[in-house]
Amino acid sequence: MQHAQNTPHHLTSVVKKVIAAASEPPADPRALTNDEPLNGERLRINSLTLISLLVQVEEETGVALANELFVGKSFTTVADITAIVEQSSEAAA
Repeated sequence: MQHAQNTPHHLTSVVKKVIAAASEPPADPRALTNDEPLNGERLRINSLTLISLLVQVEEETGVALANELFVGKSFTTVADITAIVEQSSEAAA
């Protein structure tokens, strides 16, 4: 189900919040930039954590992430995750 507040800003905010909470140790979502590396100095997101956080993003936004958007993609920054969520949201609209 599509949530009414799923504007690009809202989706980015949710993605940053979920990524920050999933990092070990947790990070401040307000401090994350779109080009923040998922596995860098501030964030520590591994491949298993990535799957878990994608499920959480789906639950919090109501956006089903389209499987075809993952083909041939690598996820290295916050923006990579946000782009998939925004594209899935637009496709569902």
